Amino acid sequence: MKVYLDYSATSFKKPNEVFKKIEEFYKSNNTSPGRGGYQLAIEAGKMVLSTRNQIKSLFNVGLKDHVIFTKNVTESLNIAIKGLVKKGDHVLITSIEHNSVYRVVEHLKEQGIIEYDIIQVNKDGTLPLDDFNKLFKVNTNLCIINHASNVSGHIMPVEEIGRICHRYNVKVIVDGAQSAGLLTIDFKELNCDVFCFTGHKYLMGPTGIGGFIVKDEISKKIETLIDGGTGSFSEESTMPTLLPDRFEAGTLNTIGIAGLNGALSYLLSKDTIDIILKEKELHDKLYEGIKDIPGINFYGDMLVFKLPVLSFNIKGLDSGELAGILDYQYGIMTRSGLHCSPLAHETFNSLNGSIRISIGHYTTNEEIEYVIEVLNKLGNYK
Repeated sequence: MKVYLDYSATSFKKPNEVFKKIEEFYKSNNTSPGRGGYQLAIEAGKMVLSTRNQIKSLFNVGLKDHVIFTKNVTESLNIAIKGLVKKGDHVLITSIEHNSVYRVVEHLKEQGIIEYDIIQVNKDGTLPLDDFNKLFKVNTNLCIINHASNVSGHIMPVEEIGRICHRYNVKVIVDGAQSAGLLTIDFKELNCDVFCFTGHKYLMGPTGIGGFIVKDEISKKIETLIDGGTGSFSEESTMPTLLPDRFEAGTLNTIGIAGLNGALSYLLSKDTIDIILKEKELHDKLYEGIKDIPGINFYGDMLVFKLPVLSFNIKGLDSGELAGILDYQYGIMTRSGLHCSPLAHETFNSLNGSIRISIGHYTTNEEIEYVIEVLNKLGNYK
């Protein structure tokens, strides 16, 4: 049996709508939207607009808010963070941030542009809001929050954090890499100014496509990260102020957008609450099946409502070695190491890395039962 359990990295099985939409666009169109007035280019533009509207529907985005396409959530975060900060700013991040945030703010600090503080998340995965309130300074301009940890699956109280930040006139960026497509997200209720997402994880689209949602009034304050051709206002020597053109320099990944269109069509036909509950049920089943393995140590509280992600180590078994055994001997694909989030592993006291199992939309009961059997065998006979 082959079992894929690395959905936090990318979704392996995807809806048939994704492949159909990609094939359909490749065969019938395959032109660049916004780069010509002929019918095929116009149709390509309509497909891109349709996908923007799907994002707006899925995340309840307001009419005046904008959906910008990028190649992934890392690019989205770079545009938003670097475009909003100015020299002398103070920035807040949490201790479960991915390197797509941590490395950006550290680089800006090394350049002498900003200073930043880290909001310490508790070892059980909760964020102490009282401590968070104490970190604001007179020059605090931006707070960046990981909606849900890619290491442990714990969900941050972004609505409350956003409410507090806006009380201090601090802008808020939410990293939705793990939550988009899995949690019910209402952009109007998140209390954030920018929501960054990627298409290839729980949105179940292809790799190479992501984006961000930005409030109209905030978009005017973001400096461009990349300049170039847009197909509009070509006579001007600077990037247009028109959105989304301002942040979509160069040819779009139209095939990726087509695949994302198919994935979103599928997701919009489903109830996201049903999806997360089904995956959480499998998460709980797996936890109950392996929690009594001698020497097993889980990171964060396993009994709270969170994403279907489990990180753990088994005493006496190196996480990298265990991942290799699971893959090559039993066909179970997991991820070991630091998961591009050393801050989170420092938070959970797992700086040597861990095994991460992340359950996805197409994971089955039979697969989870097989994983339970194998891990118990390995854990009890190490």
